[in-house]
Amino acid sequence: MLGFVACNVYVDHPGETAAPEAGETGDSGGVEPGPWTVQVHLTVDGVAEAGVAVMQAGTESMVLTDDRGVATILVDPQVPGDVWLAAGTEGAWNGGVEVDGPGPVDIALLRYDETDNPDYTFASPGADATADTNSGECGHCHLTIHRGWADSPHRSAASDPAVHAVYQGVDLALDEAACSAGAGEWGAAVTPGTGAAVEACHVGSGVVEGTGGNGACADCHAPGIGGETLAGHDLLEASGVAYDYGVHCDVCHKVASVDLEAEAGVAGRLRVIRPIDASPSRLLGEFHPLMFGPYLDVLNPLMGASFSELLHEAEFCAGCHQLEQPVLVSGEGVDLSRWPTGRLPIQTTWSEWEAGPMNPAAPCQSCHMPPAPEVGNSADLGNEFPTLLPGVGAGWLRPPGAVRAHTWVGPRDASSGMLELAAFVDVEAEVVGGEAVASVTVTNVGPGHAIPTGEPLRNLVLRVEASCDGVALTASGGDVVPAFGGAADTRSAPEALDVFPSAKVGDRVRFAVTTGMIDYHGAGPFGDGTFDAAEKGMSKLEFVGEAEVIAVGAAGTVTLDHPEYVSASDAAFLVPADDATALAGLPGFGFAKVLAGADGELMVPHHLAVDVVSDNRILATESFTTTHRFVATCAEPEVHAALLYRAYPWSQAQRYGWALDDRVMAEATR
Repeated sequence: MLGFVACNVYVDHPGETAAPEAGETGDSGGVEPGPWTVQVHLTVDGVAEAGVAVMQAGTESMVLTDDRGVATILVDPQVPGDVWLAAGTEGAWNGGVEVDGPGPVDIALLRYDETDNPDYTFASPGADATADTNSGECGHCHLTIHRGWADSPHRSAASDPAVHAVYQGVDLALDEAACSAGAGEWGAAVTPGTGAAVEACHVGSGVVEGTGGNGACADCHAPGIGGETLAGHDLLEASGVAYDYGVHCDVCHKVASVDLEAEAGVAGRLRVIRPIDASPSRLLGEFHPLMFGPYLDVLNPLMGASFSELLHEAEFCAGCHQLEQPVLVSGEGVDLSRWPTGRLPIQTTWSEWEAGPMNPAAPCQSCHMPPAPEVGNSADLGNEFPTLLPGVGAGWLRPPGAVRAHTWVGPRDASSGMLELAAFVDVEAEVVGGEAVASVTVTNVGPGHAIPTGEPLRNLVLRVEASCDGVALTASGGDVVPAFGGAADTRSAPEALDVFPSAKVGDRVRFAVTTGMIDYHGAGPFGDGTFDAAEKGMSKLEFVGEAEVIAVGAAGTVTLDHPEYVSASDAAFLVPADDATALAGLPGFGFAKVLAGADGELMVPHHLAVDVVSDNRILATESFTTTHRFVATCAEPEVHAALLYRAYPWSQAQRYGWALDDRVMAEATR
């Protein structure tokens, strides 16, 4: 037997009887035997150990060994497949023994060396999930899991074009002529995945340029680069498996523990153990296989499985989906009066969940790894080969739904309905003094975290419109979409509100007036009482009007068809005439974590952030209500509100040439 399945069946044992156990029929012949009672004597590295879980493979019930290392378990021989007992504990490989009747047995577990091995190369999951691929690839056996993962954001974490655009600050799609005609600068760049030198259009400040370092991006986006240390790699080092497969099987299932006090990713929070023990067989490779997983009855030698509850817990996801960082911009520092820890809360998905109503009953895996009831087990070869019996090689059958799909469904997957299940929009409307007055309430009804969450570039835009008999009504007041909803330029008092050097005839200028600061309830200091309304950084803007640019004069002074709006306002948004996605200043609202750069630019990528100026994202089960007014031309106007999800802010989409795909999360008409 291999070292991690070292076990023996007792032929005789003092004090034990050979009497038939419950359900056993002796020599009656033709009668199926009933359950057996089996006493397990368990050791870890040769020493009896208490508290080790023991189970019959293919069942769900477990018993723990006592202080003598002994456990008594009832074995049901009617469980499909081979009859095995399995055991596992933290720090040791799973072990097991096949049984064919009552009587005591030994299971001897062995501990693995916890030293991380820099000479280990992460295994490829395989490009396709087919049973005839290389048996050294995960897709050879884990067919359904591989197919789900292959289309997931984890698979593309290291190769995502948007990630690389921001990382280098380039738009790789532009040629030199288009670059020169725009606001870009043609210069040296690197082809992701190959490291080949190219020239490209630099449109922003990349990670290395802006921070003088690599931003530790690869620690989460390309954790399988390998080498002497897993931490601190340049994302552009990722190639081969590390680039093609991003966050893949052999990385995640080598995570032994999570230290929430350490840096995110494989820099420290995720303690990855690359196996260093000598292989028990040349067929298993140079090193003894080691994989952490949620089952202690995984006994296949190819896996080298070690039982770990961690993969069922939200803390596992916190390894990357919780990011606090110092200011990374060269020469800039954090405002310690605002952020006394010296770190900015960039991604707080895990802490939002931790503080929310779904902790602990529904960890991240509950929603983002939905049940896969159609498969027999995680190595679902039985679905491909129905004659294959459950056992050590193929695994044992799991209850329907016990196996979780590795799809990590989220806002990128339109077919999942995840966005549509996240929010609810309610509209109340009435006509008062010739105005249609609407109250719109947006409620987070689905996730256990804020909406939106994760990458701070994500944002929600609420668009509110009113009409009479299909004719749009003119807005007369109420809340508006903030600047991140899309504006080519913005002005606020005491700046002149009619000076826009980039304006063109036909462009629009939307005007608003500030009526105070919004005291919303957000995440962390934006909702726990640390910040007052002013420190929460979100002005309450009321709609004044919209004007068309009819001329552009010297120094960018614009002539408007409604010049009276200028004196009635203290904020203005310039929007291109032909861009229906530029929504800033229109009736509506917005929800986002707004990062500011050193130059005051808002909604910057987090490597350029020097402050989080506001964070009004809606926490789990909470609501936010806005008010909007329109000139009523009929007795019963129709008010429509739609909540739109955007993966990027309008400004960054313009910079990098990304298409804004406005996904409707929820809508309502009154």
